[in-house]
Amino acid sequence: MAKKLAVRVDDRLIHGQVVTKWVSFFNIETIIVIDSDIAKDKTRKNILKFAAPPSVKLRILSVDKAVENWNKDEFGNKNVFVLFANIKYIKECWDKGLQFKDISLGQMAVINERKQIHLQMGMDASEAKVLLDLEKEGAKIYFQMLPTDGQTSLDVVRKAFPELS
Repeated sequence: MAKKLAVRVDDRLIHGQVVTKWVSFFNIETIIVIDSDIAKDKTRKNILKFAAPPSVKLRILSVDKAVENWNKDEFGNKNVFVLFANIKYIKECWDKGLQFKDISLGQMAVINERKQIHLQMGMDASEAKVLLDLEKEGAKIYFQMLPTDGQTSLDVVRKAFPELS
């Protein structure tokens, strides 16, 4: 089982804050990006490899491969940072038995149907419902831009989408 496991949704995936703050805060040895689209896109995989710190191992897995790896050895015995670009893949993992109990939410661009929920974080009603449902099933989910920032609960989601509460 991973020594330390940090799980985050951030549509930027590997970027300055991840490299300079999150990786050092958790002493991360491995970053695992779980994204079925990126896992089959050589160009996007190469961009992420270039962005990752050289001292950190990077793995880019589809949902099915992530579930398989988790079931085999729970991502090894290193300090692991799991990144998702969107909520959809967390839900897919959850439904297939890979259930993270602690999930931080970072930047999710306010585009298309997404409402601004908190700081630079937006979501639409379907994403909000997934998060609220996962919380009901036992996941601790919160907004947190940097690891040293306080955690903001999903109450801001309930206020933005009162019809889901």
